[in-house]
Amino acid sequence: MPTKKKMKKPEGSYHHGNLAETLKALALKRIETSKDSAFTIREIAREAGVSHAAAYRHFPSHRDLLEEISKDGFIKITEEFTKAEKEVSTKDPFERLRKIGLAYISFCLENTGYYRAMWHIDLGPIGNSEDLSEAGKNAFLKLWETVLACESEKITKFEAREMATASWSIVHGYSVLLNECQLNNVILQIDKNNAMKEADKILQILESGLKNKSYK
Repeated sequence: MPTKKKMKKPEGSYHHGNLAETLKALALKRIETSKDSAFTIREIAREAGVSHAAAYRHFPSHRDLLEEISKDGFIKITEEFTKAEKEVSTKDPFERLRKIGLAYISFCLENTGYYRAMWHIDLGPIGNSEDLSEAGKNAFLKLWETVLACESEKITKFEAREMATASWSIVHGYSVLLNECQLNNVILQIDKNNAMKEADKILQILESGLKNKSYK
């Protein structure tokens, strides 16, 4: 009686004990390289070389897998904010705000998969997931604590809420335009090679505007 041949697993497939991480890595790669988030758990399981039943034990749905990737992204970007804070040589909270802004843009530029997952429309309000909500809140608190410190300097007429909104909108908007190649036109000529240099200038404009006492 002929023996059954074992199915050869794809290169880089699942090894005992790391299936959840393997599934996340494969999904993240797909989001990063093709912007495709419409994958199914079955498809990712097939890439990992495991049964879909094994994959479903870790992630019962596409949303569960996307949430986990998004949560990881918020944790990682918060770590980058902490590193950025340590690079500030002065006690100037506006300098700290600029460094956090640069860290935000750099993270989104270097980690496009996480960036796309973190703000993915399929997730809806992050408050729907307790773990994801907590990770997102911790990232936002880095910004909020910094703008509160800026407000306490009493050199701006803007409230902390207004400064937080402006700061987040600028760094996120810049990151979106950059990652979607919308800034690399004949006039602006900003691409990934000079993105951080230009980002620093943009954040200097933000800081100048925040400190402008002539605003009414």
